[in-house]
Amino acid sequence: MQKREPIFFDGGMGTMIQKIPGLSYSIPEDLNFYNPEAIKEIHKKYIMAGSNICTTNTFGANPIKLENASHSAQEFIEKGIALVKEAIAECKKQNENTICFTAWDSGQIGKLLEPNGPLTFDEAYNSYKAAAIAAEKSGADLAIIETMSDLYEVKAAVLAIKENTKLPVITTMTFQPNFRTLTGADVLTCVTYLESLHVDVLGFNCGGSLEEDIEIANQFCKYSHIPVLSQPNAGLPEVINGKDVFKVTPEEFSNAQEKILESGVSIFGGCCGTTPDHIKTMTEKLSEKKLKASKEKFQSFICSYNKTVQAGGTVGPVIIGERINPTGKKKCKEALQNNDMQFIIDEADSQINSGAHILDVNVGLPGINEKEMMLQAVKSVQKVFNTPLQIDSSESDVLEYTLRYYNGKALVNSVNGKQEVMDKVFPLIKHYGGAIVALCIDEDGISPTAEGRVKVAEKIIHEAAKYEIPIRDIFIDTLTLTVSSEQKASLETVKAIRILKAKFGKEGIQFVLGVSNISFGLPRRDIINSRFFMLALEAGLSAAIINPASTPMMDTYRAYRALGCFDENCLDYIQTYTGTIDPTTEKFRQKIILDAVNDGTISIQINGTTIASPQKEGEKKNTLTETSNTEKNTEEKALIQIIEKGFKDKAADATARLLEKNAPVKIIDNCIVPALDNVGKDFETGKKFLPQLLLSAETVGNSFLKIKETLAASGKEQEEKGTIAIATVFGDIHDIGKNIVKAMLENYGYKVIDLGKNVPAETVVKTVIENKIRLVGLSALMTTTVANMEETINQLHKALKENNLECKIVVGGAVLTPDYAKKIGADFYAKDAMETVSAAKEVFGK
Repeated sequence: MQKREPIFFDGGMGTMIQKIPGLSYSIPEDLNFYNPEAIKEIHKKYIMAGSNICTTNTFGANPIKLENASHSAQEFIEKGIALVKEAIAECKKQNENTICFTAWDSGQIGKLLEPNGPLTFDEAYNSYKAAAIAAEKSGADLAIIETMSDLYEVKAAVLAIKENTKLPVITTMTFQPNFRTLTGADVLTCVTYLESLHVDVLGFNCGGSLEEDIEIANQFCKYSHIPVLSQPNAGLPEVINGKDVFKVTPEEFSNAQEKILESGVSIFGGCCGTTPDHIKTMTEKLSEKKLKASKEKFQSFICSYNKTVQAGGTVGPVIIGERINPTGKKKCKEALQNNDMQFIIDEADSQINSGAHILDVNVGLPGINEKEMMLQAVKSVQKVFNTPLQIDSSESDVLEYTLRYYNGKALVNSVNGKQEVMDKVFPLIKHYGGAIVALCIDEDGISPTAEGRVKVAEKIIHEAAKYEIPIRDIFIDTLTLTVSSEQKASLETVKAIRILKAKFGKEGIQFVLGVSNISFGLPRRDIINSRFFMLALEAGLSAAIINPASTPMMDTYRAYRALGCFDENCLDYIQTYTGTIDPTTEKFRQKIILDAVNDGTISIQINGTTIASPQKEGEKKNTLTETSNTEKNTEEKALIQIIEKGFKDKAADATARLLEKNAPVKIIDNCIVPALDNVGKDFETGKKFLPQLLLSAETVGNSFLKIKETLAASGKEQEEKGTIAIATVFGDIHDIGKNIVKAMLENYGYKVIDLGKNVPAETVVKTVIENKIRLVGLSALMTTTVANMEETINQLHKALKENNLECKIVVGGAVLTPDYAKKIGADFYAKDAMETVSAAKEVFGK
């Protein structure tokens, strides 16, 4: 890299294994022991083709995934590394100029992490830890964590490697055609998250077409500050004579990689379908190319697991919601004391709906365990919302505990100029990643002058540099003092922002203020707050910690964005205020009164006549035993909204209220199915992603529990729409997709027989025949196991014909396409869980 020349990885291992006739194995790692010469020969071919880094045949070798394998994960890793090293040594004998390093290769564990699945962060961490220690002990030069779809699992892997070994870490993500991972992260979020974890190289592998990969490469290089690795497939496979065939030629592959090099990528390799010929053609084409110089980037980003927020710069300032904080907020204090996380969720929901881009979470309260409460609050919010968070605590142990488990790159509030505080907080930011709020206060207190605060800020910036924390990740708080007691201080606060922006603005420095502190103790605080807010915005404020439900503050914010050219064509301003009435006018007051009269909230008297909400002739008021249509609709809408938002703790009570006056089937038909359909449509259109889909399914589960309790009490049973069998095919130990499908099918009312993963064709056939199954679902992630899917389908067709039965087959998986599914004899192709539900509806007619 120092010579600014490309570096080359190898190509597909599974592709080459498939080309060897007569090989018998359960999982590819078995061949490390049962046919080591075949694996070593593959490594040698790639090295002789020009690979500088050779990856081990250990993609699935982690302790959790290989619980019942022929050898332990550590044994597979040790043997896999030994085979690469033997191959390098033998190649060096043939060519003494051979330079190649050994990369321990690891993929996904195969289970979703909490809150989307059963696997805890610590369980994932410990699995990767054991594998990483074994890899370093066996002589690996570096680690590559590849084909990842969940950034939270990546975090567990990276921390496990960095905390327990000295191995450099490369991480690659795999993207769907919408340029997002399975859990919904776009390229910007992946870059923001991975860089905050201090990986050494990031990039992408597997995926779809080369055209898509070129676009993904452009996006990576647009945002990344570190080297990028490109490992595309040779297209997607087609079935020809029962075998997987990748039709992208070595020349076509190399031409695409050349375009990817021009975008700024510096490390190249191949994934599924690529062979030594692809790698050889690529290395010959690119080896003499000079790498494109990387442009400096100074944008500041904060992210959750699939959403990134830019603060300042060309997008303008952002709003940090301040309401999750017990200080001066009685209800929040009581919620924390009572461990009421639904209140925290509702508060988050309200602030997001009001326009907050980031949510501050502060749970500091005497008498509670702040460390445990902070993590619980953060996890509760992150389970429901993808809005990035600001972790707010003065206790370093609270920050460390929460940062370890936070899913994303957090904004941390805060550090200050006191050396003792910087010594505690900056190592946490370096280790776990994050941006930092830096208060302009030190051992001498708060300076009354702008120049004094600037001096403290410069000290903080200098100290942060020792921990490799870039200026773009520092949010300087020049401190908002109460104007009633420090009248000149407000001007000094704004002046300090101007000075620092002039000095460090080009390097991406950011500014944040708790704006409402300015008016403490004054009447009509909203007047002072909004005017000071505009002063700070004009000076260069990047982020404002405010109550987003404050109309004057949000009016000021939207006006500034429109006037400052941050709101293109004033679209947000127009959308927000079109049709609204100036609240200072008599017309607005009259509208409020009339609205209240019309909805029956109040009645008024005019010339002795009572005016109330109109009532239709013959209409009777509700009795206690009968709910009006309006109320029924309101209750139904409430349950639909609860399901769509994933408020699972509210689902049972909402369902119980409906059950008092409605049959279970009506609740299912009028609320549950429409809500799931709405979530499914949002999932299909990219408005919602896998975490939201699963959370809504979990929420429906709580509704169904209440329905089942009611049916059991009445001696009835819930009607099932049909029985479906699902399995991951033989040789494939990845079942994340299958488990997602199971959850969605069950919540639509289907009974699911889950046969698990690595399921022999005979087991699938036996289950279908014995249970007279009308729909079976098969999944496969690896190209090496698609042939087993075809074999399972062939055996199914034969058995169905012999037994005069009919069963439809739906298939899915990362390596499949609609054409491919049709060629191997499937009736349906499902690219995701919702398409499987659609197939079930077609088969069962309901």
